[in-house]
Amino acid sequence: MTPARSPLAWMDPGNGRLILAAGSGLVLLVAVPALVAPHYVWMLSALLLGFAFALFSVRRTLAILLVGTIVLPGTVLVMLVLPGGLRIQEGLILAAFGFALIDVLYLRGLRLRSSVLDRAVLAFLALTLVSMAVGLIYQNSTSVILRDGRFFLYYSAFFLVTHFVDERAVLRLFLPLLLASGLVVGVEYVLEFLGAVDLSMGSRFARVGRLQGLVLPVALLFVANQFIHDPRRYGRVALACLSVPMGLALVLTVGRGMWVAFAAGLVAAVCLRHLARWGPRPRVWSTVALLVAILAFVGTTALLFQRFTGAAIGAHALERSRTFVDIQRDVHVLGRISSYMVALEEIEQRPILGSGQGKTIEVLTFNEEFMGFERTTTWTVDSLYLTLLLKMGIAGLLAFGWLYLKVLRLAFAVFRSSGDAQARAFAAGAVSVLLAMAVLGASDAAMVNGRFALVFAMIFGFVAVVGRQVPAFSGGGAPPLSSPSIPRETRWPH
Repeated sequence: MTPARSPLAWMDPGNGRLILAAGSGLVLLVAVPALVAPHYVWMLSALLLGFAFALFSVRRTLAILLVGTIVLPGTVLVMLVLPGGLRIQEGLILAAFGFALIDVLYLRGLRLRSSVLDRAVLAFLALTLVSMAVGLIYQNSTSVILRDGRFFLYYSAFFLVTHFVDERAVLRLFLPLLLASGLVVGVEYVLEFLGAVDLSMGSRFARVGRLQGLVLPVALLFVANQFIHDPRRYGRVALACLSVPMGLALVLTVGRGMWVAFAAGLVAAVCLRHLARWGPRPRVWSTVALLVAILAFVGTTALLFQRFTGAAIGAHALERSRTFVDIQRDVHVLGRISSYMVALEEIEQRPILGSGQGKTIEVLTFNEEFMGFERTTTWTVDSLYLTLLLKMGIAGLLAFGWLYLKVLRLAFAVFRSSGDAQARAFAAGAVSVLLAMAVLGASDAAMVNGRFALVFAMIFGFVAVVGRQVPAFSGGGAPPLSSPSIPRETRWPH
């Protein structure tokens, strides 16, 4: 008697028809866009291939989401707006939640995993919805409310990470992807600088400043902590080579806030050496020497680049640095301080719940073309803390602060208690990044304004996942994906 043929037999990797169908599909993904829109064939093909790669896998979708959010320039993302006004990263988040729903319903029997950070994230998301309602009550523009609120709601991606990413994937997939993305952005910055200046004239300089640059101090701090706490995984030479373009790009941004934030994170990274429970305790002089050596390495890289290209990096960096002692030297800084004063006046009127999402204020900005100040209406403030107070009030600031401190405490607990060098290096990097971003928050609101809110939401999730190895912080809920209670043959590939 002939055995019944399984309905899934066609999915056997050795099936020639399956291979032919997959190959034909990949060819069509490239050929069809070339016929429809030859000028944007690379973009359409990349989107279709990426969608095919991410299909029905939350983990792969998150990997694409992380890299795409960091690497793609804003000019490209503007062209990738989906029907209904959805941005490409928002479409990917919705797709990931759709895949997650299918997985939870059909494979996990509605079993969910919890983490020690869940309540804090839920409280922040709930207050975000309240602030959107407050914005409607105060008759803020509905379109601006949706634009504001969507960035805060990006933190819902935290739950995708905690439910569908395990510790191994965080350390061996997502962290390398984050570092690789920082490398790509660093190379982009260097190439853009070389293309924007006339290197035949050493006095020429063009500042490279885009939202993508926020990944530079983040990736560099993770590299520095890897170098300090677990250099054997990649090797010190490879880590030093990796940091060269990112360090040079960080200098080319001439971003004073990012410089200070990176320095603060670097101080935290080297100080963590004295708090580690593993290995011999280093001496103070060696810690100071390490800090000086890392800063000197970044500075030397910039000086060598200046020496071979003739670009006036040092002169412009020094000129912008003088505003630390004399803020009147920079009209842009004066305009930013003016916006802070206006925001504080609005906050004073509605301190508890703020003015809601969609609140706009009139500020003074410096017009380069007319060389003078002018009044403009803006929906954001260049400060994390003032933005939270303006839109969500003291309640929102406390909610985000509670979440932030819990993530910081969990990362530090992993660093102190983990017996895995990779986990300790990641946790030390997370502590350094969180402290650095707390400093940068005084002059930058990218953690809640803009697409990089999604990157930090995922980093928070990574910390929660790695933190499950700490007994005092482990969450309950459903068993991990590797649990025997979930048969291997029924699990979808991730």
